[in-house]
Amino acid sequence: MANFQTFQLYLRALRKNFQGKLRDIKFNSKNYDVSLNIIQPYRIYEYSSIHLVQPITSFEEVLLNTIRKYKTNVWKISNIEDYKLYKLHNFCFLPALNIKTEKVIGCQLVDEWINQFENYHSTYWRLKTLSFRIINWISCHDIIFKETDLIYKSKVINSIVKQAKHLFKNINLLEQGFEKIVGLSALILVGISFTEYEKYLEIGLKEIEKELSNFINKDGFVKSKNPEDLYYTLYFLVIIHEWLLNSRRQTPIQITSYIHSLGICFNFLKLNNDTLPLFNGANEINIQKLDEIIRSRGYAFNKVENIFCGFGKIKYKKIEILIDGNTPANTSYAKNYQAGALSFELYSSGQKFITNTGSGKYLGSNLSFLSSTTAAHSTLNINDTSSCIFQKNKLITKHFGNSLINDLDIYKKEFKSDKETIQCIFAHNGYEKRFGIKFERQLTLFKDKNTIEGLDTLILKNKKKNFLSYSIRFHVHPDIRITKTMGNDILLSSDRGDGWIFRCPQVPTKLEKNLYLGNPDSIKENFFILLEGQIESELTNIIWYLEKAK
Repeated sequence: MANFQTFQLYLRALRKNFQGKLRDIKFNSKNYDVSLNIIQPYRIYEYSSIHLVQPITSFEEVLLNTIRKYKTNVWKISNIEDYKLYKLHNFCFLPALNIKTEKVIGCQLVDEWINQFENYHSTYWRLKTLSFRIINWISCHDIIFKETDLIYKSKVINSIVKQAKHLFKNINLLEQGFEKIVGLSALILVGISFTEYEKYLEIGLKEIEKELSNFINKDGFVKSKNPEDLYYTLYFLVIIHEWLLNSRRQTPIQITSYIHSLGICFNFLKLNNDTLPLFNGANEINIQKLDEIIRSRGYAFNKVENIFCGFGKIKYKKIEILIDGNTPANTSYAKNYQAGALSFELYSSGQKFITNTGSGKYLGSNLSFLSSTTAAHSTLNINDTSSCIFQKNKLITKHFGNSLINDLDIYKKEFKSDKETIQCIFAHNGYEKRFGIKFERQLTLFKDKNTIEGLDTLILKNKKKNFLSYSIRFHVHPDIRITKTMGNDILLSSDRGDGWIFRCPQVPTKLEKNLYLGNPDSIKENFFILLEGQIESELTNIIWYLEKAK
């Protein structure tokens, strides 16, 4: 069955590859460029703002300094990583420029970009890049349009509308989920900003409602199971609502309903250090700017605890633990999925101590694949294999990302709390078919002792391999100092004076090096704690502890 599904997926990938080549020929033709001729808008209405796009702004100093140094020559740079090229051409840096002192630079950058890339370009006119660019150009009205001459304004407006027309014609080429929501958001903003293109608003609102009904599950969480996708989906729905309010239009009831359900998930997953956990393809993202918009505009979301949207949460005073108890995303939304079922992250006094590796989705195929493995997560694996098996065909991964050959089921989810303890229990069967093993993880926080007890249980029913071994990894955040003591314990300490001691009485602890990919702009070396052993009996229990250092 798996082979048949792989073959079907391969045929679909071949078709997409062939269609993509034909489209490039079409898009580069003169006839297609003529088809993008536009109706000249009479004026642009200012319903978005720099403040509203702050949550998607890149404040990365290296990128900003490069732009400030090379100015318009920055568009001659092409020999950099795809991810940085994408950030450059989507103009996510534009809202970070100083309006008073760098307005001229901003205008020159936009002007020169239009001079060089006015017509379709297979790299710089990618639909996702183009969508962000439209949103940033229109929203940075004070930089681009305010107190500029009419010829320049007309040039920029014409470019925006031409790009929007290309996006409108090809909106269904965007991947389902978050990327399509970005594209539809850009069309909605164009429809609000230019009366001549109001149909983009009407169609965009209808299509985004359809996309949301497919992309959001019954818990109000995104089907990709990715907290980063949750962030961006909520963000774009919030700013669509704000655009409509500013233009004195009514927001469809379905969109306000989705804002509320996504907001509940957002409240559940957000942490005291203004971040979201690194599960299922997520990278580091600072949620502070979005949180400010939510609070200042009067959005109110219910608070839930315990187990919600597939995750478990243990929270007591300044200690926060999040556990991934989600089943894998289906193929349509699994592009950046990672096999990190039952992994956890530990936060203490706003500092992350135990982490997952993060996603290598922007860092090339090798790092993308390595970061998707179970070994890149703070959880257990068997015989150095992942709990899910990914497709490895290059053509399939090019078009469908981390699609799965074999997945898993979460068959147990329990939460218990009393005066002394808070406990989460999850279990999955990802290793049952291959090795005859089920894996159960129980995390218990003892309130008075500030101690976390982990009980990892392997249940062997039908032994399918002569040699079976387990490895449990605890990835330590790169900002944490690590000291191994003479007694097999490991001390984890932060610059803030907070510390935890890891110990496992029954298994020797090891320290090994790894790469932390949570911030793709700054890859860092980190360590992970490793426990290893053999599986010889029907029931194998591994008990470990994380104790707050006194």
